Amino acid sequence: MTSTELSQAWFEEVQALSKHPHVKKDIDFDRDAFVQEVKAAIENADQPQDAGFVREVKRRRDFAMQMIQKYAHFTDEQKLSMLLGLAVDLGSQDMSLLIRSLPSLLRAHLVLQVLAAALGFNPPIDIETYKHVKRGLVPLPEHFLLLLGSVPSGYSFVLQLRSDLALVVKKYHKSLPQSELHALSYLDKLMQDLFATQTGVHFKRIDLKPENREVLKIIVQNERVHAMRSWEDLAQRLAGPSRHVFGIFHSNMSHMPLVIVETFLTTYMPTVIDRIINPVSEEAAAAAAPPTHGVFYSVSNMHVGLRGLNLASHLLFLTINHVAKLHPTIHTWVTLSPIPTFRAWMQRQLHADTTTAWFTPAVLTAIEEGFGISRFAAPKWFCTQLETPRWFEHTLFVTVARQVLVRLASIYVLFERRESKKIVDPVANFHLQNGAQVESVNFGADFSANGLAQSYGTMINYKYSMNVVDTTSISYKRESTVALSPAVLPVIWFNDNIFLQAIQRVNDKDIHILARQYTKGECITRRGQIPDAVYFLCMGQVVVLTVPSTILEHGSSFGDAEVVLGEPVRFNVVATTLCHVLFVRKTDMQKLLAIVPELKTKYMPSRL
Repeated sequence: MTSTELSQAWFEEVQALSKHPHVKKDIDFDRDAFVQEVKAAIENADQPQDAGFVREVKRRRDFAMQMIQKYAHFTDEQKLSMLLGLAVDLGSQDMSLLIRSLPSLLRAHLVLQVLAAALGFNPPIDIETYKHVKRGLVPLPEHFLLLLGSVPSGYSFVLQLRSDLALVVKKYHKSLPQSELHALSYLDKLMQDLFATQTGVHFKRIDLKPENREVLKIIVQNERVHAMRSWEDLAQRLAGPSRHVFGIFHSNMSHMPLVIVETFLTTYMPTVIDRIINPVSEEAAAAAAPPTHGVFYSVSNMHVGLRGLNLASHLLFLTINHVAKLHPTIHTWVTLSPIPTFRAWMQRQLHADTTTAWFTPAVLTAIEEGFGISRFAAPKWFCTQLETPRWFEHTLFVTVARQVLVRLASIYVLFERRESKKIVDPVANFHLQNGAQVESVNFGADFSANGLAQSYGTMINYKYSMNVVDTTSISYKRESTVALSPAVLPVIWFNDNIFLQAIQRVNDKDIHILARQYTKGECITRRGQIPDAVYFLCMGQVVVLTVPSTILEHGSSFGDAEVVLGEPVRFNVVATTLCHVLFVRKTDMQKLLAIVPELKTKYMPSRL
């Protein structure tokens, strides 16, 4: 890189480097020889420190650095071969290392100690035996990873190794036997645990300074949420009015942030990304009032090898604590987040012909009257329109698109789950695991090429209420419940209900609405149990096991009589189809009744 000053020329050179990776040269790699070299480098690492100890340490470190240099030129096949050498050839020898690491007398002593312990005796611990056993129980691949971490650039290399492991498994998984896939998965877990237990991690703000050139280069090349468009764009995000970028760093990789968060301090909840990333005039910045809202608009892992480490969650809460001390006027923390898998989900729904929930009767009527499209052809027509260039400039279609996309995006992040019961969208899952709630679903928030390709321009505000994040996080992880704001109710619930209307009216922060998906056959309430919530059926059908049984369709509620009157649940309620259900817990209903006591007198108990 020739530019020494931070400028547009420097920015363009950084972008060019990311598009044109370095030239690789042909490197020979022999898996068997590699395995033997690794064993030679690590099996004698704890020998007595004689006159040759320093020379031996240097030899091992030289071997590690040579492997790092050679690996940069490896093909994908060679990377897979090296990883299999670690995972299969070395990973299967862990127990043999434990036995062979013990001298014969210590080996016999270990056997006697195990037998004595099995018979109920408590033999004295031999320190020498304990030292050898402890080393033997550390997997051989982990010894090699620790050796790599002891040399310059070793930690960043292990990150790259873990990233490449995921890539080669994805590329070659069909041709690999299950035993090798299992071994590679174990190796991946070893690397994840190695990073999870590392110390030396620290938090700091990233400044726009020449000495941070390497850090800024990493950000430009790895920011994937809203890619840096120019030097001016980078400068505004790092040093613009009310803009800050914070990161987590490792002491052994000071040039590379592990994860970053881009923040915007303001007096409102933004619903359009351009208001954050577009240039701000000096006059507007000078006139800005003290901030009341902190906004996270981009959270980016700087390396694929960091997946699963939860550093991004840690960074968000560190940022909240840090900024709150600098700006005590801030009382609300929200995100403006993409929905990266929303468009793909809509396409899958269309191809699978599962589009019955897409349109309300009113929208179907508007499509038929405004465009002459029948309700049967509406889903395909709607998606075709969304694929036309600049569809968002057609006023009549935008009126329909706004209603449909906001409704579908709400359903997607509230109810669509994987087999693991976690929300499908990765960004939604990340914030919900942290304890955030779905605060607002925003049409037309990002009409960039990337925003349209991901979600037809739709984005979401997730809100972090620090007094309840622990509760909502635990509820999501244990029960797969998603907290949502009363502001989201109108797009997923259309029937009159005095309880939901009262919740919207009082908008009390301590009364929470939760969303959950129930599969066919799941029991929602059980006869005789203490009532725990009032339920609102947004989609699907349930059966109430009365005699004879009663069917409830979407738009119905149940559990209200038991909660209001303080009675046990009278009947089992079971989902007969896939159901989307909102509910308000009993404790929150009691708060609502205390705030609006007339609800008790207005309420007429139904048969439930």
